Amino acid sequence: MVKNRQDKKRFSIYRVGIKRLLIIILVPAAFLTAIYYLFAGQAAPDLPPANEPQAGTAPVVMVWEYAAINADPHSIGPMSPVNTVSPTWLHIVDEAGTIENNIDRAYLEWARERGYDIWVLVTNSFDPQVTAAILSSDQVRAAVVDELIDLTLEYGLDGINIDFENFHADYRDYFTLFISELGERCRREGLILSVDVTMISSSEYWSLGYDRAALAAEADYIVVMAYDENWSASPVAGSVASLPWVEQGLQRILQEVPPGQVILGVPFYTRLWEMERVDETWQVLNSWSYSMHRAKNIIEENEAVIKWDDSAMQHTASFTRDGLDYVMWLEDTTSMSYRLELVNRYELAGLAAWRRGLESEDIWILIEDWLDLSY
Repeated sequence: MVKNRQDKKRFSIYRVGIKRLLIIILVPAAFLTAIYYLFAGQAAPDLPPANEPQAGTAPVVMVWEYAAINADPHSIGPMSPVNTVSPTWLHIVDEAGTIENNIDRAYLEWARERGYDIWVLVTNSFDPQVTAAILSSDQVRAAVVDELIDLTLEYGLDGINIDFENFHADYRDYFTLFISELGERCRREGLILSVDVTMISSSEYWSLGYDRAALAAEADYIVVMAYDENWSASPVAGSVASLPWVEQGLQRILQEVPPGQVILGVPFYTRLWEMERVDETWQVLNSWSYSMHRAKNIIEENEAVIKWDDSAMQHTASFTRDGLDYVMWLEDTTSMSYRLELVNRYELAGLAAWRRGLESEDIWILIEDWLDLSY
């Protein structure tokens, strides 16, 4: 299981006392959100009751760090419930298996000072041709594994998070073989190996390339990217990750992967949809992805109407401007509370959020309270 260097801090008498004081002084974030929406529009139904505390290791609470932003790590605020960070540092960029290395030593030292486990993220550049070439070559595959292990040990990292996307189902067994070879080396070196997978679908490029059961046998964790139900170019406006869609997809994943190995990926972002009505039909004209902060500003700037969507189990915000209609399915403490409840109810290994920097501060308070009350 993951090495949680924050356990002693989290469960010390001092921190417990502080947390209890905060809970007494601050109304839990989920209830604040519910009260806000009660006055802004329509309130959400009550959350399901929390499960009994689970025995054993505290869950993984991971955030991906989007290295392309190159944020000064010392400008990042407190993220008290987080125990793992996954910076997007390594990318395989060509058919020879060349690895582009963007490891940031300043971020590395900052993460170590905070006691975070560091699982470096490795992508295939989401290039199907590059992926086909490296996976199908024994020589290139072995070279990639060697270099990943060497880099991880050289920089003193704790694990590897493999994020291979957009490769054809024909290379499914090769991908499993790659994870098997990498997993064997990780176990030998005492490193954690996690693999990102999509929801199960019939897509030859986005889903069928993952043999999830076989991957779970070779890796420590399977991270389910439970978002982009309605993607940026979707012809239909909708939630990034409606709760029924997430739960149904999770149930299918759990038929193949033990719950103790599943980390639920959650979105810290939403999409604003621009639409117009043509011949009694709504047509999507455009969409933009926004952080929780920006979504709140858009609501205030446009005096958006807040409603509860029973089918998505989320709040929506809608407004009209210059003859066009706009709508967002909101990610907030209410939607996150439901996602945390899924982690509890299905006894998952934890959660991972895409991405750090898109969240509002109250999300960390919510997750901290969830950890205190559930584990």
